[in-house]
Amino acid sequence: MAKYTLTVRRLGLTAVVAPLTTLSNIILLPILTKKLPIADYGAWALIMVTLGLLPMLVTLGLPPAMTRFLAAATDKREIREDFYSMGFIVLLTSSIVSGLFFLFVPQIAAALFQNNLTTALLLIPNILIACLTVFVSYYFITFQQMKRYAVLTLVNAYLETALVAYFVLSGHGLEGAVIALLIGQLVVFAVMLYLIVAQIGFAIPKFRRVRQHLAFGMPLVPSNLSGWIVDSSDRYLIALFLGAAAVGYYSPGYSLGSTVSMVSAPLVILLPPVLSKHYDDDNLADVRTILAYSLKYYAGIALPCVFALSVLSKPLLLLLTTQQIAANGYLVTPLVAAGTALIGANTTFGLILSLRKKTAIIGKIWVLSAALNFGLNLVLIPYLGLVGAALTTFLAFLLALVLITRYSLRQFTFDVNGGFIVKSVCGSCIMALFLLLWNPSGPLSIVLSIALAAVIYLTILLVLRGLTIREIKLIYGIYKGA
Repeated sequence: MAKYTLTVRRLGLTAVVAPLTTLSNIILLPILTKKLPIADYGAWALIMVTLGLLPMLVTLGLPPAMTRFLAAATDKREIREDFYSMGFIVLLTSSIVSGLFFLFVPQIAAALFQNNLTTALLLIPNILIACLTVFVSYYFITFQQMKRYAVLTLVNAYLETALVAYFVLSGHGLEGAVIALLIGQLVVFAVMLYLIVAQIGFAIPKFRRVRQHLAFGMPLVPSNLSGWIVDSSDRYLIALFLGAAAVGYYSPGYSLGSTVSMVSAPLVILLPPVLSKHYDDDNLADVRTILAYSLKYYAGIALPCVFALSVLSKPLLLLLTTQQIAANGYLVTPLVAAGTALIGANTTFGLILSLRKKTAIIGKIWVLSAALNFGLNLVLIPYLGLVGAALTTFLAFLLALVLITRYSLRQFTFDVNGGFIVKSVCGSCIMALFLLLWNPSGPLSIVLSIALAAVIYLTILLVLRGLTIREIKLIYGIYKGA
């Protein structure tokens, strides 16, 4: 394990950043839900969903292509050429999409923002900067500059939180929140670009390998779109069937459940460049070892989080939002948490297909999952309401995991640690029973119950030998020497 020390430290760094970033969203949640009308909060949720979708499509899969092709590069001229070639294409496509949004501002305002033209117009520059920021941030991931990436991620999260909170608390409402979002994005994008230019300089691109990059990245676009349909299109359909206020009731429970994604964030960020380098160097044993340990520790943390969030959904929503939102949305959290845990595991298996350059398979699977999700949403939302939307999300994520796991393990096998997963489920069930019996309410009671539940879960893992004292000492030794 000694040779994996640097990788483990970097995972640990990103594992600290992920919950801190999630905390910034939690800080903002009570401000938005209690200071904005419920329909305006629903519109804000739709804005965030839109800004989550478009960069995945508009960047044409070039950010992961950068990671796949430049992770092992050392020639600064090669890095410059590829980075600016891809960057110019992203700038072009982002500008085109922003221009198209401008042409349809009245329709967007009517559909999403209750005919608020100002908010619809402010969305356009946010889209442009969001796409560019996603692309340039992958530079730091590709070259494993994780400390710099961590700092930039935290600055971005808390600067936006502070600005949005200030504008909303100052009485500027939804429009002020969107302006604050734009200011925060501009500042962070400018800092990122300055740091990159300082490292590699600037050059006019010649687009030498752009066909190769697009051949890798473009098949990811359908999968990204389909993944978005599974993950986020329910907000648009809820708005269509039930109104913007229903989105306001749904989104807090969804956001709470999706906090499980902070467990997979270190793997999503760090594993692609690390595994690409080992795979290209033909270190297949190392690839298997890293995948096995990554999945094991992901499951060991994600599973108890799902169980805890399921039990604590209502008390947490009562603490963070309003009585009305908690009553309408607490059943959403368990289904979303379970689905988010599945998609985190899905990421690990999907990396195998990326290493094999079989990204087209990922795209086809996500198209199938998206079709299932969209069809079930059309059927279930009118009858089951918010719970129906959350249920379809879970089922679509489950289908994607089953199919991607099947195809990935045909390409490349590793130890999935099935025995450990069973032990983790057993520990999580006992922990959840403890939380049910405690039934905490109020900040102090919730914090104490979570702390004791964590101790119970770890104790059970140690008793069942799912986690050993040797492993704990090994991880402690790695970070002690950091």
